[in-house]
Amino acid sequence: MGTRGNGIRREMRGDKPCLVIDFRYRGKDGRSRRYRRDATIQTMAGARHEASDLRLAAMRGTLEIEPRPVSTFGEFVAEQFVPVYMAARCRPATRERYETLFGQGILDAFGAKRLDEVDAMSLRAYAAKLTARRVQAWPHLSLVRSVLKAAVEFGHLAELPNLSALPKRGRKVPETPSTEEVQALLGGCHGWIRVAVALAAYAGMRSGEIRALEVRDVGLHGDRLLVRRALSGGEVLTPKSGHHRVVPIAPELRAVLVEASSGKLPAARIVTTATGATPPRQTVLSTLNREQARLGLPRRSFHSLRHYFCSTLIQRGAGVEAVRVLAGHSALAVTQRYVHATAADLTAAIRKLTGNQWETSPSPSPKPS
Repeated sequence: MGTRGNGIRREMRGDKPCLVIDFRYRGKDGRSRRYRRDATIQTMAGARHEASDLRLAAMRGTLEIEPRPVSTFGEFVAEQFVPVYMAARCRPATRERYETLFGQGILDAFGAKRLDEVDAMSLRAYAAKLTARRVQAWPHLSLVRSVLKAAVEFGHLAELPNLSALPKRGRKVPETPSTEEVQALLGGCHGWIRVAVALAAYAGMRSGEIRALEVRDVGLHGDRLLVRRALSGGEVLTPKSGHHRVVPIAPELRAVLVEASSGKLPAARIVTTATGATPPRQTVLSTLNREQARLGLPRRSFHSLRHYFCSTLIQRGAGVEAVRVLAGHSALAVTQRYVHATAADLTAAIRKLTGNQWETSPSPSPKPS
């Protein structure tokens, strides 16, 4: 029974650092186990000495595991998941979404349960309630699993419970407006929403990137846009991929940007309201919905304009890798979602079966009786 992995971890307990003994070892039954507890002596030398004694006891099979009270789901979310896990690993917009999901039923369903009581059966029951309310269950279940995985990582659970696999999400063709719809929007919209629509449709920028774009990022002389910032939950961060990117300015976009940047200082934002404020994400969405209704256009999401950018480039022969770089996708698989077949593509494929004979050759005349 040897040890496997060892170490001293430094974690925060509220606003104070704490040394934690955390190592894995193999028990008498041959299974890998994890030992974790706060060091009795909170100095690095003392913690290492204590950890050495505990690892030796584990090798000899004499390590006694002190029972540790299991936190409730709600306690762990409030004390560890939100202030530590989410703060370190989630973008502000993701944190807002998670907090919304917690308030939409997750904490009501699981908050009072101990972490080790959240199992496949309770998840199924919760999913059934969501389905009855016509609420999509997948985001809720995914977040619950993320909390449980974090509880294992933080040592509040010995191992992840045996949970059912999440229901498969059907792959959908991205919602994409037609060229006529995009042109109608640009011809019928005015002010900052027109600029936002143009940047999404002709530069493939995300809403947060558009709202963070500054005059100095628009290189009109070199016909290049520099995408290096994004707004997320009111905070300015790097784009979602973590990388800056350069997007050539399409002819349709150039005139819009010239007008939008005229008279503004280099650090001013391109998309601003009449009062000079940057519109929040929700304002962008509601304004687009209102404009679509006014113009008699189908209601589509703002993000669908980015889908238009990717799909149109691919349909007109652009390489998938080039589109990936322009869109700022982290993986080629994301871009490949936009390589979907049109009705014309499918018809052309079927014609290859007979070399168009079924369309060009006349039907055989009936033989005389």
